[in-house]
Amino acid sequence: MKGLLKKMAIVAGCFAFSATMMAQTKVLYLSSVEGTNVSQYDGQIRNVTMYRSMYKGWNTLSVPFSMTTEELNAAFGADCKLEKLSAIKANGSVIDLYFTDVKADGVEANTPYLVYYTGETKSIKVVANETQIHADDAFVAGQYDGKVNVGFHGAAKHIEPNAEFNMYGIYVKDNAEAAFTQVTPETSGFYATRCYITVEGVSNPTFRAHHNVEPATAINTVKAEKANGEVFNLNGVRQNGIQKGVNVVDGQKVIVK
Repeated sequence: MKGLLKKMAIVAGCFAFSATMMAQTKVLYLSSVEGTNVSQYDGQIRNVTMYRSMYKGWNTLSVPFSMTTEELNAAFGADCKLEKLSAIKANGSVIDLYFTDVKADGVEANTPYLVYYTGETKSIKVVANETQIHADDAFVAGQYDGKVNVGFHGAAKHIEPNAEFNMYGIYVKDNAEAAFTQVTPETSGFYATRCYITVEGVSNPTFRAHHNVEPATAINTVKAEKANGEVFNLNGVRQNGIQKGVNVVDGQKVIVK
C-alpha cells in the first residue's frame, strides 16, 4: 500500500511539474500599440506572438523578451539589419549617434535597437519561442562633458508627446536615413515597442546617425573626450557615486548587486 501511495505521489508531482511548464510555455500575445503589462510574467519562459507594423527603411524596436537571429530573420527577412547604440558624441548642438551591427547576437530583452526592414510596409507577425519575459525598463544613456545628457529609451506602453519634455523619434518620411526628429504634441507619440531619444543640455539638437560602426572605435572616440566619470541612474538623474542596482557610467551600464 505504501509503495502504491509513493508511486501515486511521484505521478502527481510529475503532473504538477508538467502543468507548470505547460502554463509557462503557452503562447503569450503582446500588444505593440498600447503595450502589455508583463510584470505578472516576469521571469517566466513563454512562447511569444506579437504583431508589429514595419516600414521600409529604419525602424526602432524594444521588446520585453529576447529573440534569436533566426527568429529575427523569420519576422523581418534575412536581409534585415539590427543595430545597437554604442556611442554618442556631442559637438555643440550636433549630436552624432554611432550604431553597431549586432544581428549575430540576436535581440536582448528591453534593449533599444534600430531595425532596417527592406520589405513593403505592413504588419509583421513576430514569434519568439521559449523566451524569458523581462519586465524591467529599457534605457541606454550617454553623458558628455558634464553638460549634455542623451537617453535612448524603449517604450513599454503608448507614450503621449509632452510639450515640456522633448522627445525625438524617426518619422516614416525620414526613416530611410534614420533621422531623429522632435515629436510634437500633435502627433500620436510613441507606441509600445518603439524607441525614442531624450536630450538635456542642448537646445534644438541636430542628430546624425552613423551605421555599422565598430564598437571599440566608437567608444574610444567618445571616451577620449570624457574625464568626469559622472554616474547617473536609469532615469538620467546624476548620482553621488555608484549606487546599488543599475548605474550608467560614461554611457555604459554598471550593475552593483
